[in-house]
Amino acid sequence: MTDTERNISDATKAARDAADRASRSVGGAAEDISDIVTGTADATADTLSDGATDAKEAAAEAVEDVRAAAAEAIDAMSTQAKEAIANARGAADEGVTYVKAKYRENPALVIAVGAAALVAVSAILKGLFGRR
Repeated sequence: MTDTERNISDATKAARDAADRASRSVGGAAEDISDIVTGTADATADTLSDGATDAKEAAAEAVEDVRAAAAEAIDAMSTQAKEAIANARGAADEGVTYVKAKYRENPALVIAVGAAALVAVSAILKGLFGRR
């Protein structure tokens, strides 16, 4: 082998070695970048997943709070309605008792007041719904 061939062979070997080192460096850098991008994507996906889970839990809590508030409101309305009915029954019973007592004392007066009330109600209804 001549000096020229040896120099070419050495130069070729040196170029190949440099190309191999550059290839390994670029490959390593590409793997590092890939790992960074993959890690970032995974972290972003985890963050989004955690955010979605938190939002789901918050929505479930809000729905439960609304349900509880609605149940309390229904209970309060039911209690108030029962009390109103009991008060109305008591007032009606007292009214009937009062009219019975007055009827026993003076039946003609109670009949006259009842007839007058009937005439008044009839006149009011006729005025409201009568033809004009």
